[in-house]
Amino acid sequence: MDDKYAGKKAEIHGKIKSLLTEFTEGKISSEQFNIIYERYQSQLEILSMSESLTTSDDMNTIAIRRATQAMALGMGIYHHRSGTMIETLGNFDLPPSAISITLNEFSDKLERHEFIEPRIQKGIAGMHLVFMARKFVTAIVIFRNEPAQAQLRDIERLLHDFEEANARTLEGTMVDSSKLARPFLGFIKRKLGG
Repeated sequence: MDDKYAGKKAEIHGKIKSLLTEFTEGKISSEQFNIIYERYQSQLEILSMSESLTTSDDMNTIAIRRATQAMALGMGIYHHRSGTMIETLGNFDLPPSAISITLNEFSDKLERHEFIEPRIQKGIAGMHLVFMARKFVTAIVIFRNEPAQAQLRDIERLLHDFEEANARTLEGTMVDSSKLARPFLGFIKRKLGG
């Protein structure tokens, strides 16, 4: 990674950390958080694209990459303490039977304070389900095509930021989703092309 890009990325990550603190301390609203967080996310994506454009690939390789790149289609956030889906974004029309076994297993592991490895399940028609758990919630992301490690790291970082910003709310058994900071909004919007 070029030092120019690394320095700028570190600066943006520092701004995100400050933003999380501001929201947690009640200094900004969830609407302000979502708008500012989206701006920082866009800046990180622009840096990543700029970085990859410096490598020279022929047009055929670029076309193959675009055709096979994983695309996030939808996302759900499951809150373990309430046993409910507190957020769905994009096209998240999975039947409960497709996710309940994994969510129950993750809930059991959380109760025992066990480490939970992210899980990718291959579905039909090239779809992949990514399950990623933290202390309070599990994110379920539906991808067309298999996600790359960088995409999984993005989800992991977004999930971390979601829990950091909303920790006080997520500690309870009832969650008012209208009061949550939503770092995932921009991720899904960009992946869906708008």
